[in-house]
Amino acid sequence: MDSLSPLIQTDTEAVRRRYETLLSLYVNEFSAGLGKEYTNSLFLSKELLHCAVNAYFDDICKYKAYAGSEFADRHKQAAYTMIWISRFKPIQIVESARINTTFLTINEAFAIFAGLMFLNPSVMKGMTESFYNHLIYSLTYRETGCRALATILYLMEKASVGDIKY
Repeated sequence: MDSLSPLIQTDTEAVRRRYETLLSLYVNEFSAGLGKEYTNSLFLSKELLHCAVNAYFDDICKYKAYAGSEFADRHKQAAYTMIWISRFKPIQIVESARINTTFLTINEAFAIFAGLMFLNPSVMKGMTESFYNHLIYSLTYRETGCRALATILYLMEKASVGDIKY
């Protein structure tokens, strides 16, 4: 990877690794799957991505202090990742691009993609289009709490591996 832009000052190794992981996910997997029509119309703002990563770590640290926990589980990591990517909206539309309605929720789609990377891969396979659209809508238009989203992700993962008992 090229050197980071001067606006991006990494505070810790964990912040740098998370930033690079999300950047790699966007470049190598998410945008590659969009097709040329979309990738020529979009770009990733590294500065906004870095802001999302910093906000993620700020919230995780606050949560761990509040809960008296040393670690945040993968469901909380996924939820906080999804929330902060969807709030900072690091995927931007090129000025000359013809607007497509898919662009309006592209950040939320990337947030879900990145967040679900923390969970069992079967979660993505078992998700219905209706539930996916509900997640997109919630991340776009609702003030979704991270802990509530973490609980939803926990239940999704348990349901996907057939491990829910009630």
